[in-house]
Amino acid sequence: MTTAQTFSVTRHKLTTEKPFDAFISELEKHSPVVPPEVFGDLADLNLPQDQLKARVEGLIGSSGFVFFLKVRHDQLFSHFGRTHASVQYAIGNPLIAKEVSDKAPAICLYTPFRLAVYESPETHETIVSYDSPASLFGSFGVPEAAEIGAKLEGKLQDLL
Repeated sequence: MTTAQTFSVTRHKLTTEKPFDAFISELEKHSPVVPPEVFGDLADLNLPQDQLKARVEGLIGSSGFVFFLKVRHDQLFSHFGRTHASVQYAIGNPLIAKEVSDKAPAICLYTPFRLAVYESPETHETIVSYDSPASLFGSFGVPEAAEIGAKLEGKLQDLL
């Protein structure tokens, strides 16, 4: 059986005059890019839960986040004539993702969530865009999940 649900999402957009490369460099100082295989390697170690949690915490940046994935769209798209920079991140915190997906398992659809950083072709300003974790998590109708989404959104706003 297939079902469908329509819901409302709040999309945030931040614009800054800080140059694109300087912005993402600063962003990555507070939320490091950790390749997915690092988390896979940790899982393969079969450590006791407290040791595994400590290792995961050691990977998380000062923002409380880690980038699980970084896709530089501009590197490929420049070969097709694109002249402005753009990157997409998968951002989150694996310990918080575990907590929220315990409340509503389907939330794994949005953990990690996406963050786009791109340069405006017209103004050359740096723009950051993301869908509200509070509205995404809230779409599952689980109040505790919506609360966790709101806390993540606050952390993300602090980071940006």
